[in-house]
Amino acid sequence: MRLAARGARDLDQGTESIADPTERSTLRRQARAVHLQALTRAVFLTVLAFGIGALVQLSR
Repeated sequence: MRLAARGARDLDQGTESIADPTERSTLRRQARAVHLQALTRAVFLTVLAFGIGALVQLSR
């Protein structure tokens, strides 16, 4: 995802820039979607963990 976000790829022959603007745009869009999903899930799980911790503290 790191390379795709920068408009590059690695096909086992080293890092190369993606020349086709359509392909580069598609890969960047996919990379943004993956990063957004990861961030959303991380925030959700963090809030869930703190929420469970708070409930445990309240039940004592």
